[in-house]
Formats: sequence, structure tokens, C-alpha cells
Amino acid sequence: MKAAGNLVSLVRELQKSLKLCFRGVFVNVKIDHCDEQAGDIPFGHNVYMLSALLDPSFCLFWLEHDVLASEEVKLGVKESLIDHVVSEAHKVPMDAAAAEIENNEEPQEEPPAKTPRLFSNYNKTNKRDGSTARGEVLWYIQAVSSEDQLDCLDFWRSHRKDFPRLYQVAARMLYVPATSAPVERVFSHGCLIIWPHRARTLAN
Repeated sequence: MKAAGNLVSLVRELQKSLKLCFRGVFVNVKIDHCDEQAGDIPFGHNVYMLSALLDPSFCLFWLEHDVLASEEVKLGVKESLIDHVVSEAHKVPMDAAAAEIENNEEPQEEPPAKTPRLFSNYNKTNKRDGSTARGEVLWYIQAVSSEDQLDCLDFWRSHRKDFPRLYQVAARMLYVPATSAPVERVFSHGCLIIWPHRARTLAN
């Protein structure tokens, strides 16, 4: 029992450390509160949230399934993310090819080729509105929610013409390198407490 108690304490400390390292993410999804600007705390910059949204493997799936918050909070976070992407889309000019595609091609009536998931089309509309940046973002979310096992680079390479504005934003956001250093640091601290050659977890 004493050994189990020591492990519980260790797990709690690891959870506390992870929450501190990734506090910006928790603040942005309204799980935690902070008086500071979100961008001033670890992982608080919008680029991390926008990169997740623009990676078709993640999109908003993590928000729907992994964030322990009310549906109202999740909806607010979703709308905030969409607004941020739309704002970025207005800042980044489309290249000449994308602009020509947008001006000359008629809007598609059907989404890009996809493998439907179970109930993926339930309560969804098939009408596409790609005439605005916001419409393009909403269409992207609908399209990726109906596909399985998406590779980020392959998706944007094949759908560049379908989402010309969003492609430009993704090209800027997704080049940011990911790092596991904070997580590795937490477990390194754990190894100082329970090292490999220790036979038991008792205090002595």
C-alpha cells in the first residue's frame, strides 16, 4: 500500500508538470484560466492550435473527443479557431495560379473524393460555399471529417486547387517544427525519482 501511495504521488507530480508545460493549450481550450496573455505562456501561441486544425489528421477531432469540457465551450473554441484561420487567410495573398483557379473554375457541387465514415454524412449538407475564406474553412472541415488515414502533405498536395486560400495558410503554419522536449524533460525528472536500477518504490 505504501508503494502504491508513492506511485500516486509521482503520477500527480507528473500531471502537474505536464499541465504547467502545456498550460497555453489548456488556456486556449478554456480548461484553465490565466491572467497573462495566452501567447506569453508555454504553447500558448495560436500557431499550435491553427497547425492542429490545418493538419487533416487532427483538424477538430481532438477538440471533439479529447477535451473534457462542455459542448458550449467546445463550440466557442471551434468558432474562435475558425475565426483565426479566416483572419490568417485574409493576410496571405494567394499566388497567381490559385487566384486564376478561383476566378475561372465553377464551385464544385460535390466534396473531394473521400472514403465515408459511419454516420459521417448525417445532418450534413452537400452544398459547397467556397466563395469566401470562411466558406472554404467550413468546407475543409466537412471534407476531412469524411476521410480516413489522411497524410498531411499528400492531402494539401492533392487538394491545393480545392482550398487555394487555406493552402496558403497551411503552407505557413505547418512548417513550424514540432518538439517533444517538454515531455521528455518531465520524464527525465521522473527518472531521478524512480531510476532503472531501483528495486522498490519505498522511501528507503
